[in-house]
Amino acid sequence: MAVELTEKAKENLQRNEESRNKESIYVKLQPGEKITWQFDPEKIDQVELEFDGKKNRRYQYAVINPDEPDQQEKYFTVSKRASVVIDTYLAEGVSILRVHRIGAGKDTQYLITPA
Repeated sequence: MAVELTEKAKENLQRNEESRNKESIYVKLQPGEKITWQFDPEKIDQVELEFDGKKNRRYQYAVINPDEPDQQEKYFTVSKRASVVIDTYLAEGVSILRVHRIGAGKDTQYLITPA
């Protein structure tokens, strides 16, 4: 049975989510979320992640919010397809990119454009 949450309860849950996101060194966009990051082309790694029992190669980028340069550097991990787009912009000298997450789960795609 679902219970309607009070404003205080909603605020508590929001505060917990913000705290977890702030403390994590990884960033994860929610479906439909858009964000602008500055990518560091000198800090790119290839990592192996397991998904549905299969190991997959992913590409991990160090990012910061350009509006908050004093913040902690975080890591954004993407598929080969998204990596190609990011790498193309980085090769052109464009390091501040707008990332828009479309979809969820296996259907996740990222629309990546210069900011």
